Amino acid sequence: MLEGVQLLFEGLRLLRRDRRLWPLAAAPVLLAIAAVGATSALLYAYAGPLYGLLTAWLPRPEATAWYTWVWIGPAKVLLALAGAALFALAAALSVAIAFLAANAVAAPFLDVLSRRVEAIAAGAVIESDERGWRAVWNEGRIAVAGELQRLLFFAAVTLGLTAVGLLVPGGQLVAPPLLVAVTALFLPLQYAGYALDRRRLTFRQRRQWILSRWPMMGAFGGTAFLTFLVPGLNFVMIPALVVGGTLLVLRHPPAPFPPT
Repeated sequence: MLEGVQLLFEGLRLLRRDRRLWPLAAAPVLLAIAAVGATSALLYAYAGPLYGLLTAWLPRPEATAWYTWVWIGPAKVLLALAGAALFALAAALSVAIAFLAANAVAAPFLDVLSRRVEAIAAGAVIESDERGWRAVWNEGRIAVAGELQRLLFFAAVTLGLTAVGLLVPGGQLVAPPLLVAVTALFLPLQYAGYALDRRRLTFRQRRQWILSRWPMMGAFGGTAFLTFLVPGLNFVMIPALVVGGTLLVLRHPPAPFPPT
């Protein structure tokens, strides 16, 4: 777990030392700022309709006599808190998805960053048999496709857990901790994905690799998740997390798995 936490700081140190990595690190940061800024503006502009949509299913008790406020008053407070929690959760998920979508657009830059880090740390990069522009095109295409696959997987899981929180009695207590746990385990899959793409691992093999080392992966993803809670810091951490994810793959390479 300690190693999982330290990987982020190792990525920052490597970026600080090697200025050749700075242009590649700047592009995803700028794209993330643009995506999250646009999403935040939309959330602000449509906060009222979104809140109404999320809370339409909640009961709206009314006091029929003055003494009914003994239980109607606390019920209204609890329902208001539940509505605020649902809106906050929906806003956080919207920003997270926008953040991941920006990473998908920035995937070619992050892939090259990961390749250069691998060359620095390992002395060589795992290459395909292709060369020239065809190799560049295919590597970029694989990076974008892998990013979209990870984004869709994360969106499906989070939407499923959100539905549990909204529709299942008592789910409001279970869904938020599960969302945090899923996010913590997803983030290593996200930021180690570029190095894993070059190794041509299937998505099932990647999930097995994550789960086989879940304490370290959870610590790495949990540290990344905490940085996302700090406005501004979450943008700067994108390249550092890719560097850390690449180092994670180099130090703990996925073992061969049975054919799927």
